[in-house]
Amino acid sequence: MARNRKMQIAVPPLADDTGLRDSRRVAKALPVAVAALPAELSLRFKSDTPLFSVDPSDPTILIRKLKRKTSRGHFVGGKFVEIK
Repeated sequence: MARNRKMQIAVPPLADDTGLRDSRRVAKALPVAVAALPAELSLRFKSDTPLFSVDPSDPTILIRKLKRKTSRGHFVGGKFVEIK
């Protein structure tokens, strides 16, 4: 597989013009894009790139992994706020 290959997803336009238009388009195109991915996919990030996931015990809380440190929190005003 070629390194640094960018993948683009073609999202078909919808007929309606509601506020959820973009979300619906992405939700419709996502399964097609995932199916097009290779069976073995390796993503590499720099060590200072935060990785976020949802806390399985509470979906309102995010888990951030940054430089070998894991913290729980949520976004406030676009910034991650750690829960003490």
